[in-house]
Amino acid sequence: MVLGLAATWGGYVLYMVVATRASEGRAAAPLFAVFPSLAGLHGRALVYCFSPRCGPCRPMSRDVDILAASGAPVFKLDITEHPEISRELGIRATPTLIVVEDGAVARMVLGVKNASYMQRLMDATPA
Repeated sequence: MVLGLAATWGGYVLYMVVATRASEGRAAAPLFAVFPSLAGLHGRALVYCFSPRCGPCRPMSRDVDILAASGAPVFKLDITEHPEISRELGIRATPTLIVVEDGAVARMVLGVKNASYMQRLMDATPA
């Protein structure tokens, strides 16, 4: 039974990784309706996708606010208010970070991350 649960969990994690990778390279245009300033931004920006009912999102939201207060181009998307955008971009769980670079989804990262990790995502040079 334990092996079955472990295999199921492993399959789920693998599915989520593949699903987020599939969204990379897509146009970030669905986000522009909510964040017009994102459309004209050159370089990298971070979109933090969360749900108010998401327990892991609460502590991460504080780190996102700190990063945004430092002047970093960070945007917060409540997916419960914009379910059509989350469907269009393939957001399947919260918290999710989307790195937008020059109008496209450069990277999508699932799960709780700290402020230093988010800063490294923003500072990373394109591959």
